[in-house]
Amino acid sequence: MTVRVVPLASAEAGDPRMGGTAEERVAAVAVLTKEAWALAGKPFPTYTRATMPVTVSPLRPHESPTD
Repeated sequence: MTVRVVPLASAEAGDPRMGGTAEERVAAVAVLTKEAWALAGKPFPTYTRATMPVTVSPLRPHESPTD
């Protein structure tokens, strides 16, 4: 799956592929996410943002300004 992350206030966030305001689109994501967890037969996660099991992997190694 390919995704794009754009600021909600950007022109790209107003993409007409899904109508509604930014708030309505975020609400739709919340509904679809809860439905996906239910369809998977798993409980909706209750962990906090600080304890989310996420790994960030950059596409390329970080270069220091002195490189």
